Amino acid sequence: MWLRQFSPANPPIFRLVVCLSFIVAVYWPLRVGHGASASDEQRLIDEATATFQRFLESPGLASWYVAQGKNIKGVFIVPKFVRGAFLVGAAGGKGVLLAQDFVRGGWSSPAFYGMSVASVGPQAGLDSSEVVMIIQTHGGLERFYGAGTVRLGLDAGLTLGPWGEAGTAGLDIVTFAWSKGLFGGMSLDGLAVTAYDGSNEAYYGSRATPEQILTAKSVSNPGADRLRALIGRLISP
Repeated sequence: MWLRQFSPANPPIFRLVVCLSFIVAVYWPLRVGHGASASDEQRLIDEATATFQRFLESPGLASWYVAQGKNIKGVFIVPKFVRGAFLVGAAGGKGVLLAQDFVRGGWSSPAFYGMSVASVGPQAGLDSSEVVMIIQTHGGLERFYGAGTVRLGLDAGLTLGPWGEAGTAGLDIVTFAWSKGLFGGMSLDGLAVTAYDGSNEAYYGSRATPEQILTAKSVSNPGADRLRALIGRLISP
């Protein structure tokens, strides 16, 4: 009897249940930035390391990454990016950003962010992928410095597009996604990122803005050393 109440035979209840499930699935990964603990953030760092290792092992991407080395200003990694649509489409996940230091060499410690995308979508369903974004310009990187939520893309004065046959010259940010066993280009129209001050404070033990982490290198945590080394292994001098 209970199951019948939540079946497609009762469309209003069924639509409500599906819609609520969709909202939870998409936005639950974003909760960690609030009330975060260092163990939560270290788990995210470890997952980001595994994602970027897969990125480098994908055919053609390591050579592209090396060739672009002098142009890469930052790397943003979202280990679990949940997408779905029910009347409207939405997607979300939590990630880390590291910036290349062209003066002192090496890479910054990671700063924590939430990423969200909203769009109109007639289809219903859910899927999850791993996202890597390569930031090729200073303008693209500087967009991440501010507090709160900022938009990326043409409406924000940035060119953002997927890796593919059309090439990546002229793009501020190049996007990739691991899905169904391989990395490929991924379109992320309507993208917004939110700096997670709570996660930064939990992981480093003190308050630090994204700019302080990415440029001033005022904080550090040895738990991120493996990720920093992996990102710089092929392209750092």
